[in-house]
Amino acid sequence: MDDTAYMQRVASAFDLATRARLPVLLTLRSTRPLLASGETGGRLLNLAGKRFGMQVRAVARTYAPELIGIELWNEPDLDRYWPTGNVRETFAPFMHGVCDELRRAPLPVPVAGFGFAHAPRRDNTAGALLDAVLAASPGCIDTVSYHAYGMTSAQINATARRLRDRYGLPAAITEWGAPSRGAVTSSPAGQASRVDAFVAALDTLSASLVSLYEWKDTARAGNERERSFGLVDADGAPKPALAPVLDYVGKASGGR
Repeated sequence: MDDTAYMQRVASAFDLATRARLPVLLTLRSTRPLLASGETGGRLLNLAGKRFGMQVRAVARTYAPELIGIELWNEPDLDRYWPTGNVRETFAPFMHGVCDELRRAPLPVPVAGFGFAHAPRRDNTAGALLDAVLAASPGCIDTVSYHAYGMTSAQINATARRLRDRYGLPAAITEWGAPSRGAVTSSPAGQASRVDAFVAALDTLSASLVSLYEWKDTARAGNERERSFGLVDADGAPKPALAPVLDYVGKASGGR
């Protein structure tokens, strides 16, 4: 976010969304270690969190009219997306700093956290991280966000009940999708069938927001499966999975 060229790309993306009359859900995370080599300690992590919180506040202030919300982080319960190591010890001190900064004055948009790779439970890393943050920083987030790959409607609804009972917070699904290649059961038709079943159940799901992953195939992803989650291919040509989504959106918007 300190790179001028990158922030110009961000501004261009917001401009495209505005012209398409679509709000933006923006996920913010760091791809760099939060501590310098050899540094340890909660105080330094807390300070790093406060600096990150200032960046979140600046983005929210700049783009508030276009935002449906801001999501803090992406899959911190997976090692490759938490750059500092030992997430169970370092996540909470960092996020406490973020929360302290965000508490100084309410943001103009809702805040979701923390884009977990798995639905938080008492017996998994996502649940432990969520407990650690909210125990010391209640009210830091407005919604618990997670990724629901492979979950059934019953499991999604059970997760929503669990999160509301334990934390008093709604659940948001910020990634769900199905690949068209890369697995024994994957094919364009199979992807379309899974997407069709999912969107048909959307109105029965206890989720404050659902974001499909993803619009377009990612040509440079690391494997065939990761390259094929798009509703359109890498050239923009529609895949069969696009049809049920367009049908759902058309009905939800009254055909507009």
